[in-house]
Amino acid sequence: MDNRVKINVPEELQEYMWFRYMPLSTYKTYLVVGATNSQQLKGLEATQNILNTNLEGGQEEHPQVIEDKKNILNKLGFEYPKTRQDDLDLLLKYKLVDLKKDEDGIMYYEYTKPVPKPEDVLNLDDGEKQILQNIKFEVKHQEDLNQILTLLINSNGNILTTLDHIHTMTKVNHADIKTVLEYLVNEGSIKVKTDKDVKDLRKSDKVYVSIIKEVFEKKRFVIS
Repeated sequence: MDNRVKINVPEELQEYMWFRYMPLSTYKTYLVVGATNSQQLKGLEATQNILNTNLEGGQEEHPQVIEDKKNILNKLGFEYPKTRQDDLDLLLKYKLVDLKKDEDGIMYYEYTKPVPKPEDVLNLDDGEKQILQNIKFEVKHQEDLNQILTLLINSNGNILTTLDHIHTMTKVNHADIKTVLEYLVNEGSIKVKTDKDVKDLRKSDKVYVSIIKEVFEKKRFVIS
């Protein structure tokens, strides 16, 4: 008999990039809260289930990832969780879970609906907001970025071309080509020389694209 509990993890958790701010233990605790919700547990039984469920084993976070998240949490004014209760407290501060009362007045944890965005809950400075936007862009345009960067690298880091040629070689649509080129220019990884703004380029307009090696190797990867 299959005793596994189905947990409906909100898609917004990934869409809003909450994983940037969630240690692995906090995410696992979030899953346990979801399990208690799915089982319709309430009151003391629900809380005890969350606090006592064994979350050891399975995937572990890389030490550098842990260090990075400690720095992110510290910058936001939070301490890195050491206990299950710390994880629950962090989820409450993130407004990803709420405290409810059962019919006997005993508190229990429940998923917050709708899921809030980090920028609406956390005190993010302009730099962190930009990092969050960049991450969202990279996720959305991951395949487009890979195709265009591969074309550039295979062209020895510079290419005189047209949007139409880039489209033919990469299969990325023309609008997304311009969006990705603008993003990489703003990042400082590439230089684009053309007679007009990138966003105004037409399919047949000539454009010279070159990698700025020092920035590219810092932001992307090392070119041999």
